[in-house]
Amino acid sequence: MDLNDINKRICDRSDCFYWQTDRKISAEEAALIWKDRHSAITNEELLEKINMELTSDKLEYIEPLDLNAQTSFGNVNSIRVGVLESGKKVIIRCHPKGVKNGYFYSESLASKIALENGIPAYKTYLIHDLKDEKDISFQVIEKLDGDTIQFYLREYPEKEEQLVYEMGKTMANLHKIRVNGFGPFSNDKAKEGNLEGTYKTLQESVNAGLEENLDRLVKYNILSREVADKMKSLFDSNPLLDSNESVLVHNDFADWNLLTDGKTISGVIDWDECVGGHPIQEIACWSTFFDPERIGSFLKGYYSETKKPDNFEELFQLFRLRYTISKMALRIKRYTYEQTSFLKGLLEKGQKHLEELSKYYNLDNNSKKIN
Repeated sequence: MDLNDINKRICDRSDCFYWQTDRKISAEEAALIWKDRHSAITNEELLEKINMELTSDKLEYIEPLDLNAQTSFGNVNSIRVGVLESGKKVIIRCHPKGVKNGYFYSESLASKIALENGIPAYKTYLIHDLKDEKDISFQVIEKLDGDTIQFYLREYPEKEEQLVYEMGKTMANLHKIRVNGFGPFSNDKAKEGNLEGTYKTLQESVNAGLEENLDRLVKYNILSREVADKMKSLFDSNPLLDSNESVLVHNDFADWNLLTDGKTISGVIDWDECVGGHPIQEIACWSTFFDPERIGSFLKGYYSETKKPDNFEELFQLFRLRYTISKMALRIKRYTYEQTSFLKGLLEKGQKHLEELSKYYNLDNNSKKIN
């Protein structure tokens, strides 16, 4: 595996709508990169590397890795919890050894800007850039209090409606933050303190990677070629996408990335997929994670903070289709090397979304079942 070549491609966010889907590596390379991301990095080497760069309040120790902890459920980074000499807890997010990170600066700046605007995000203490193939790209950030909503609702399922309403309110307040440009933010510009999207228009950002995503779904018999072409045409020069308003979009605003104290949203974490985009695209992204029954409370919360546009339904369905295409392309790619019942369930849920959207747009969906 040529890491120099992979590092050039993995940090390339051109023609990219959703980075995990559109990153320019093969399924085989992805399997090799992320299969042992936890075991390849020891707490001892991390402690040494971090304390070489922390100027004050050094890292005293790192807690033993717990793969069942709520911090360990991501698919990209290996997450460790550390304790500083002051007693403050920190989160250490590590890319696989030898793999360059292309978003730590942009996500840290996005979190900083969100925090300055009243969103409960986190501070970043340190970012370390990869130096060679034996090195580790890592980020040390503030550990926020609270359980993820995913964990909290397992014990208190009766709180779901209230917390979903609070999710909507928090997202609406996030979307009051204007940014420049659309799509993934430039990591290099973020390093200089500028949060700027890759694309000038919403049209460009939504169509980025679309053709490849659809081709992937056709290749693996998720969609027929005819239906894929009809879906692509829905996005071509669509006047619904003629918007100049770009706001800060978290892009993974889900139960596993939101913390709660049981009453409100107390933390918003994992900004690695954040982009400049349209407010309704994030609502649509959120909807692809959950069953339709949830969205009523969410929209009540969201539109308690802002006015609902007249063309909401048209935009919502269009963005919902784009995210479903993207997420299905990601899931089928992962399924080629990670054939778990969990992933199969996600694919089946995505197929259900595609069927609903095909009906909405009067398409004939000749998709096949995942075996």
